[in-house]
Amino acid sequence: MWWLAGGCAVVLVLGLAGGIYGIVSLIRAAQSGSLACLPSDFPKYPGATLTGEYTSFGTNVAPGTSHECEETFDSNDDVATVMDFYTSELGTGDWHVTSNDTANGTINFARLSKPQSIGSVQLVGRGQHATISVTLYY
Repeated sequence: MWWLAGGCAVVLVLGLAGGIYGIVSLIRAAQSGSLACLPSDFPKYPGATLTGEYTSFGTNVAPGTSHECEETFDSNDDVATVMDFYTSELGTGDWHVTSNDTANGTINFARLSKPQSIGSVQLVGRGQHATISVTLYY
């Protein structure tokens, strides 16, 4: 009887330890951006904090695409600074700017290697801070 109780206690302790380790690992991955839906080569604004994420899978997300990824970030910089960063960074590598509307804070872009991958960066000013909303269809 004592062997059975001791064995159950060991299994319980190991299960709790494994659960805690899993939760801590998941939290660390989320904080480091490892769970982000945007591709790893997509420009990330320095110092911006992820505040929201939305992912959708389906056949009618956008013409020719089946996935939608939207991530929202907060930055301590103003809209003009963030706009300059994305205009510059989305003009290099596998990304290119298709239109830039500075008056409305919107940059539309596409991926060179996958022309059906399109998206936008929408910037909203919050005083001296900016909210960055990136939407990518692929």
